[in-house]
Amino acid sequence: MYVCICNAVTEDDVNGCMASGCRTAREVKAACGFKPGCGTCTRRIHTMVSEYRTASELADALTGGPAGLAAVPEQGPGRGPEQIIAESEEGGAAPTAA
Repeated sequence: MYVCICNAVTEDDVNGCMASGCRTAREVKAACGFKPGCGTCTRRIHTMVSEYRTASELADALTGGPAGLAAVPEQGPGRGPEQIIAESEEGGAAPTAA
């Protein structure tokens, strides 16, 4: 759904900006390349930013802080979901059963 028709910015665009680190409506507008215009979308962007920040802060409170990002290992022969989970919990490659 469009947040701003004038600038052809969608909710996905705004969510992507916030996921990339934008924390205010001004930062989102700059990252999305908003041109000066009517400004009726500003209230919607403020609401989206507020909801995102609240959800992020709640997740951090529940998990003990922001989670670090790590690459997901590729699933190869003999590496099912259980093996991948075991590797991530142990912090490295687990021995494979033959």
